[in-house]
Amino acid sequence: MGKIMQKEAKSRTSLRFSVGVALMAAVLSAPANAAQGLAIPEDSLGLYNFSVLEDRSPDAIQFKGGDPGTNKRIAKSYHTAPPMVPHSNAGFLPITRESNLCKDCHFQPGMIGMKLEAGMPVPMPASHYADVKKEELYMGRWNCMQCHQEQADVKVLVNSTFGKAVKKGR
Repeated sequence: MGKIMQKEAKSRTSLRFSVGVALMAAVLSAPANAAQGLAIPEDSLGLYNFSVLEDRSPDAIQFKGGDPGTNKRIAKSYHTAPPMVPHSNAGFLPITRESNLCKDCHFQPGMIGMKLEAGMPVPMPASHYADVKKEELYMGRWNCMQCHQEQADVKVLVNSTFGKAVKKGR
């Protein structure tokens, strides 16, 4: 009689296992079956609120332009930010090691630290020189437009949390 009871116990265990597997399969497949007819609209994909296939060209940037010394400089976003170029750079480009018209006005090592009057060029800072006293420009900084961009009237995309630039030690 012990062998019959063992067979029935194995049979019940096997039946419980089969029922458990069937229930688990049903529970796990329910969301997949429910979502089969639901497509995500393409304008909901990604970070944009328009179709990824739509061609959206940005508005043309209007630079302030003007001749050197005619526009007011804008404040820096933070202390060590490179200043924006307050005049048009038309006719200045391309800037190469051999031809750099920015140097014609801004290579003024004797003016570093001096108070500037309206219309005076901002001298390149000491960090742009290999040796300020010898008036040797560091040629690793010849590509001015790498850091300094022309000022433009553009819509602010992300508000800044920076305050006005503060000069330390002055």
